[in-house]
Amino acid sequence: MKYFFIFSFFHFFILTSCIEPIELLPDIEGEITAFEVVGQVGVAAINSATRTVSIELSEGSDFASVAITRLELTDTAVASVEVGDVVDLSSPFTIEVTTVASYTWTVNASVAHSSERELPGGGFDEWHVSGSRTWNPWPQDGVWEVDRWWDTGNRGVSLLAPSNSAPTEFGEGCPAYPEGRAARLESVWAGIKVAGGNIYFGQFGRFTGIDATCLMGHPWQARPRSLKGWYRYFPQPVDEVGGDEYLAHHPYQLSRDEWMGSADSLSVIVALWASPDGTNKPFTVDTTPSSYVDFLPTTPGIIAYGQIVSADEQAEWAEFEVPLEYRGEGTLPANAQLLVQITSSKNCNYFIAGTGDRGRTGPGSLMYVDELELTY
Repeated sequence: MKYFFIFSFFHFFILTSCIEPIELLPDIEGEITAFEVVGQVGVAAINSATRTVSIELSEGSDFASVAITRLELTDTAVASVEVGDVVDLSSPFTIEVTTVASYTWTVNASVAHSSERELPGGGFDEWHVSGSRTWNPWPQDGVWEVDRWWDTGNRGVSLLAPSNSAPTEFGEGCPAYPEGRAARLESVWAGIKVAGGNIYFGQFGRFTGIDATCLMGHPWQARPRSLKGWYRYFPQPVDEVGGDEYLAHHPYQLSRDEWMGSADSLSVIVALWASPDGTNKPFTVDTTPSSYVDFLPTTPGIIAYGQIVSADEQAEWAEFEVPLEYRGEGTLPANAQLLVQITSSKNCNYFIAGTGDRGRTGPGSLMYVDELELTY
């Protein structure tokens, strides 16, 4: 019996040594990485920690009967639904995603109110004059965020000079609406400093001595693809440059002599931004040297950003488009703001512009802009 046991153990050892060890598959979690349905607005917000997918559907969608148009999973995973299936999203809907184990995901759908908003006031037809010479790009007695959306730097300029951001006459609009008006933006010498013609989505802030602040932006909960519009442009060489206290803040770090005579250029910026502190406030541009703030692609809180810059003359009306580059996906923060800033001199916040020798040899850099709209 003793020898039989030893022989059996030896036989078992030889047999098992010829068998390769079994390699267990890793427990790869089944995750949804992309999800879309008919009528969806924007990109789904996917949370792998809670295994939830949050989407918005356009107003009027039939939540009880929605077809899946996109479903992407982690490698090796399969789902209990597939592209083309019609599902009921009138209440939370569950999807089983299986790899080695099974994982339950929940899809939550809500209505996207005003999901594709037009750009209010983008035709620049409604203006009025306050005082004797300050043009304002909203109608007399306009109501904030009803028919008053845009502003200019005219409150500062018109202290010593006529408004340099003003409407054209009716009948001088772009080809999309020729019977209307356009915004005329000119870079001028304003008695103390150069002032770029500008118009922006927001409102003028306050004066700090001879400097000022602008409050840029309005609350926004849509994700546009681009800003489109019409423009004409007549640039002048740079002939006015701010002091060293402003040049020190410029990202190019050029000297006054390097700026003088260089090509002036227009700028159109469109962006989505949310204050990093979570508050629902606009972005403040401040030209005070001691607390200087400009709006740049590196500004904290940017969700999406787009800009075009051009130093080329454009005598006839032409269309432009500024694509937005998003820094992430998902729903927008509740405090998101839409910013649009247009100027005849890109560096006017640093008091650098072409003025036509302070108007003695002709107009300064001159831009016309009209019929702005957002695309989705």
